[in-house]
Amino acid sequence: MGSSSAFEQFNYILATLRMKRNDNLILVQTHDFPDHDAVASAFGLGRLLERLSFKVRLVHRYPIRSHSLNAMIRDLNIPLEQISGELDPECAEAPCILVDGSPNNANAHPLSSNLIAVIDHHVNPGELPLPFVDIRTSYGACSSIIADYWQEAELIPDRQTATALLMGIQIDTDFLSRRVSPADLDAHHRLFFQADWQFSTQVVKASLSIPDLQAFNYATNHFYTQGNLFFTMLPTDCTQELISILADFFLRLREIAVSVIVESGGTRYHVSVRSRTPDISAATVVRLALAGIGEGGGHDHMAGGIINPAAHLDEQALFRRFVKAVETAQENQ
Repeated sequence: MGSSSAFEQFNYILATLRMKRNDNLILVQTHDFPDHDAVASAFGLGRLLERLSFKVRLVHRYPIRSHSLNAMIRDLNIPLEQISGELDPECAEAPCILVDGSPNNANAHPLSSNLIAVIDHHVNPGELPLPFVDIRTSYGACSSIIADYWQEAELIPDRQTATALLMGIQIDTDFLSRRVSPADLDAHHRLFFQADWQFSTQVVKASLSIPDLQAFNYATNHFYTQGNLFFTMLPTDCTQELISILADFFLRLREIAVSVIVESGGTRYHVSVRSRTPDISAATVVRLALAGIGEGGGHDHMAGGIINPAAHLDEQALFRRFVKAVETAQENQ
């Protein structure tokens, strides 16, 4: 990215943009199914842009399916808007910045026709002909990138912003226990005492409720395994955090290296995949398994996707797809 910092290049593009437009409105969009890191990144970037005298709207496409994320949005007063249809005319051509996602990946479809920047930490399959692209695949959380921008701007985030960014880092790195880079550790250290870390811990660690135990009971009694793959398909409508926690839970079994949880009780089938071996990429597995019936993506250790219910696959047929996907991912490693 040259000798100048990413933020300096970003700020230069913003200054050029400001000179070309009569208004200073910028859209900051998360990936389509926002999680804590995506929302925190959008909020943190939005607050920084406001410090730079821009007007900001934080937007996303699909409903949020997480109790703890809804609590984070509510209690930190994050002004995130779901856009289920088309943008209003005022915003349809507004400059848009996509965070924690890329239009080259399956989970991020820009709402505006004027995408000017992508800030992400997922693997990017292809070039992006945009004024600004900052993709740092070594980072465990996109929130760490935004925290770096604040530091490079020589600004201190307010307590709400620091708390959101801290939560984004904690969730995506599982409290600094997976895929952590030195940059994530540095950002976590800077933010920890600026943030309300007690609120962060309380909200994130109290994300389940007693009725969720039924899903654990079902999954431990209705599952398929083959080789090092664990697969279960839940017939109920679950929160995103529940299927994510289940995927992490079953990965703790010594015999299991890849866990797949499918939630089939909602209008869309949601999938969560985990891998704890470098030989099998979770992102590759979900893309291969859902080819032609849905879409998915993510990281080597953690990925997700959605299945079109019109595919009408039973759980054994879906299990066989994941068995084949795991085999192919391992062969191609």
